[in-house]
Amino acid sequence: MPNTREHPPTAIDIDQQESEAKQAMVDSLLENRQLIVASNRGPVNFTQDADGQFSARQGQGGLVTAVSAVLKGHEATWIAAAMTEGDRLRAQEAEESGETLITPHGTDSQFKLRFVVPTEEAYHRYYNVISNPLLWFLQHYLWDTPRSPDITHQTWTAWRDGYVPVNQVFADEIIVACEQFDREPVIMLQDYQLYLVGGMIREKRPTAIIQHFVHIPWPDPDYWRLLPIEMRQGICEGLLGCDIVGFQIPDHGRSFMYTCEAYVPGCSIDYANKCVQWKGRKIQVRHYPISIDADAVRKTAYSQEARAYERYLPTHWNEFTILRVDRAEPSKNIIRGFHAFDRFLEAHPEFQNRVNFIAVTQPSRMDVVEYRDYLDDMSATVGRINAKYSNVETGWQPVQIIMGESYARVLAAMKWYDVLLVNSIIDGMNLVAKEGALINERSGVIVLSEGAGAAMQLGHDALMVSPADIEGTAEAIYTALTMPIRERQGRARRLRRSVERDDVSVWFRDQLADIAEDAADHLGSADAPGAEVA
Repeated sequence: MPNTREHPPTAIDIDQQESEAKQAMVDSLLENRQLIVASNRGPVNFTQDADGQFSARQGQGGLVTAVSAVLKGHEATWIAAAMTEGDRLRAQEAEESGETLITPHGTDSQFKLRFVVPTEEAYHRYYNVISNPLLWFLQHYLWDTPRSPDITHQTWTAWRDGYVPVNQVFADEIIVACEQFDREPVIMLQDYQLYLVGGMIREKRPTAIIQHFVHIPWPDPDYWRLLPIEMRQGICEGLLGCDIVGFQIPDHGRSFMYTCEAYVPGCSIDYANKCVQWKGRKIQVRHYPISIDADAVRKTAYSQEARAYERYLPTHWNEFTILRVDRAEPSKNIIRGFHAFDRFLEAHPEFQNRVNFIAVTQPSRMDVVEYRDYLDDMSATVGRINAKYSNVETGWQPVQIIMGESYARVLAAMKWYDVLLVNSIIDGMNLVAKEGALINERSGVIVLSEGAGAAMQLGHDALMVSPADIEGTAEAIYTALTMPIRERQGRARRLRRSVERDDVSVWFRDQLADIAEDAADHLGSADAPGAEVA
């Protein structure tokens, strides 16, 4: 007799069922509610042509890609700061013509836009004084606390006359956009520039559906004491105006709850259920590890532009190649990586003349003195290492820096590393590790910092290092370069599958699914997604 008993569902079956259920919730949500996304930088940049007409170019960032993939024929409204002169002129034209939402003609965009246009002075204070570097440095544990930061009169002016009013303008523009719709839309706020916006919207629209995703790390409460109580409490209370606050990994969400418990009067924390009770509301604290668009990354990696770079990139390779890809800024820990390579060559002289360390980097935020100083220190460190080990007879130079912003060149280089070094001090995620895992063709090994959010997903098959451990990083480089090929292949295969399984559309879909569930709980079944309007 054949066995007619049903087989129990496998883990793959369960994952598929959960995925389908989440997608159904998202589809229902988007059928019944409009989506508003707000971020400092928008999805489209405008330029004005010589004839006065405007042309638009859609960006290729992960957030834009994720939103586009999940919308599937639906439109979203995007609120962003006018970043370019073309943006400002297009916003002015829209205001003069009474155009409520801007349609970016000439692109495949699924977004309509509203621009926030603060004064140049207010934007400078909001972005260049408070957001960068103050909040960025604080949230990446980068301040040399005995010496900096100094909260001066200029800092307070930037907070009160820059960060707060620009956040208010964002909130006001979002509220105007909300008024175009019959039902409360879903509002999704992005990152550290807009911490106050959720609370500002909540004051005027108590039933608003608001989520805020924080892309960068969240430090523990003691480190937040570097900011005066008005600032740190205002930031926490602004985020508690939302229904859901999302982070990259659970550790950052837990630190956020600790910070609220320390500095927000009247709040209570339910650590078991990951939520904060405040002013009669329950705020969910969730984590959503961001990823990459695997298909788009592969398309760029094998594009004609990338293949053109492959004609000269091999001149940088050697028998063994170590690669790193970073912005030239302190949180990436580039200098310690160079010191670790120095120590590796010292401890294992048999690799001299046989290994090249290629650092593909681009200057970042050169208006910030700490970034300029770090770039100078990088160059000086590389100069000392090359002077110590270079071989005049063979022409070998152990460390080579490639400056520039070409994404196609970065991906072309990633195909050929034997070791990818990602030793950042702390990162919200670090997508370089995921890009390398996806497209490397040499079964390369990833040496990964414990401080990178990507460690949660990739740590089992990468070689993990403490970001300050120069000796340990040198040893990890040696382990990677001497690892048996079968082990390298197994690690690389598992890393690639992990990245392919959880791509950027899954990251955004999971957020919308939680929003749909939370909206149903908070607003009641009569106003849940899919219900008829009373």
